[in-house]
Amino acid sequence: MKKIKTVAAVFLCLVLIVPLTSCSFKKATDEEIQDKFDAFCDRLFKESVAGDSFNAHFCISDPEKYGITFDEEDYILGEVSVDSADYDSMRDELKELRMYSRDSLTEEQKLAYDSLEFYMETQLAYEGSELIYNYFGPSSGLVSNLSTNFIEFVFYDKDDVDQYLLYLKDVDRYVDDMLEIVRKQSEEGYFMSDYLAGQVIEQCDTLLNAETEALIVTFEDKINNLDLTDDEKNRYIDLNGQYVSEYYLPAYENIKNTMEELKGTGTNDGGLCNYGDAGVKLYEAIVRDKTSSEMTPEEVIELLDDEMSELLKELTAIAMVDYEAYEEALSYRAGFDTPEEVLEYVLDNMKEDFPEPLTTDYNIEYQNKACEIEGTLAYYVTSRLDDISVNNIKVNGSAVESGSTLMYTTLAHEGYPGHLYQFTNFYGNDKVHNVRKILDFIGATEGWAQYSSTCVLDYLDISDNAKELLNLDSMIGYIMSSRIDLGVNYEGWDIDDTYDYISVYFDIDNDYDSGDNMAMSMYSAVVGDPGIYLPYTVGHILMNDMREKAEEELGDDFDVKEYNQWLNDVGITSFNVYDEQLDLWLAKQQ
Repeated sequence: MKKIKTVAAVFLCLVLIVPLTSCSFKKATDEEIQDKFDAFCDRLFKESVAGDSFNAHFCISDPEKYGITFDEEDYILGEVSVDSADYDSMRDELKELRMYSRDSLTEEQKLAYDSLEFYMETQLAYEGSELIYNYFGPSSGLVSNLSTNFIEFVFYDKDDVDQYLLYLKDVDRYVDDMLEIVRKQSEEGYFMSDYLAGQVIEQCDTLLNAETEALIVTFEDKINNLDLTDDEKNRYIDLNGQYVSEYYLPAYENIKNTMEELKGTGTNDGGLCNYGDAGVKLYEAIVRDKTSSEMTPEEVIELLDDEMSELLKELTAIAMVDYEAYEEALSYRAGFDTPEEVLEYVLDNMKEDFPEPLTTDYNIEYQNKACEIEGTLAYYVTSRLDDISVNNIKVNGSAVESGSTLMYTTLAHEGYPGHLYQFTNFYGNDKVHNVRKILDFIGATEGWAQYSSTCVLDYLDISDNAKELLNLDSMIGYIMSSRIDLGVNYEGWDIDDTYDYISVYFDIDNDYDSGDNMAMSMYSAVVGDPGIYLPYTVGHILMNDMREKAEEELGDDFDVKEYNQWLNDVGITSFNVYDEQLDLWLAKQQ
């Protein structure tokens, strides 16, 4: 689930405001150091959640349980400006973290230490890039995120409704602040290209001209499920309609008008590297962030090129000896009529490969047509840390055909044993410190979901070669998209370079002005949202590499269920932490 990110949240997703202490730990016992480290983590968690009431709603169900309270004036969407990312505070927090003797910590505390260190270093890598970052990326920017967050805002009780309306009333103020940053970008020559501005305008038009307003429909659905009187429900419904008209829709008009006004002021129609060293620095930070790894762009390029070469060899080998498998893969349909049937089937069949899930509570449904997001097959709304019983999966029925193999793998990705399974197992693990549960390692989470969605192909009645071809086809597509991302944003590829790369693998035309041109579509996607494909691609490859290493070292003693149990026990973290933990686990197995 994508949350609204303020400028601070984009660069400092965890706002950790903790004063340095003058304590010396040299004479402290291990137990004392461990107690102090726990207190340090507790403060980081509390300060982060307390610093953003909107994200807190999605994070925990009962803030007071953690000593966190909000006043009415706290129910805003956030304060945004190019100065709001306090990197000095982050450096202080990293310095304090490193004051603790890692050797004195418990194994779980070491995981927290290593995860926090990687996360803080990653966020600090963004420093100085505030005016280059595109906050209105067509796929990951404010326009799509804002509506999704209101659509998925959970109503547990009447207080949630009151808070929702306060946030809705704040939309125009929040968007005004965001657009001030866009104006500064324009003044400094960092405004987006005209074709990207056109995409944002088109998104706004789609929302503004929709026959059914999503925030009206979803609000009424949610309000009718609460234990309220008819008069209360009607009053809230009227108030929601009023706020949508007065604050929400005008904000999108404002975005559209600003984009139209600033079109033509951009100086770069290509990737981030065209901004020089500052653009390269930002992209290096994005690569580290999106892959949840310490890999440089050059290392990722080498990884992708090598992987593509190997996959093409595998594909050719299968096609040469088993053409029937190729035809089978093309025509195969998983055959499940409903999303519920898919998850029930996977839950029943995954038992031999994956540990039992901590919860099988979920709600899955097709999105209202007014809420469908182009390019999104489905999404999972992460549960709260203290309540893993509420899990919502939304399927875009216009993009995912019932009965298709795509529906099967998509729901495995979002549900079991993908995102829903991973997050709820992680959030429900009492051994994991809460501060770890609010860190974002998208390369690890998307890598796991991709890994999971390929594992479940084994449960289908289809030949092994056909399964492998389905895997290869999916991975080749992701590698191609990610390689273009790196080519455009790091190596300076233009649209012709992009076309040349794609044409090695596909017979495509070079009419870039056509509405369905593959080269232009992929080029504009990575310019608008740099790094967008990397979590799915690099995360998946690194997940596969870890399993292959375990299988090679353990041989006949390898047990896939024990391996997946180990991954769940480690929890969500960066790949450098996974690699270290894997070595420790393998040493114990041998």
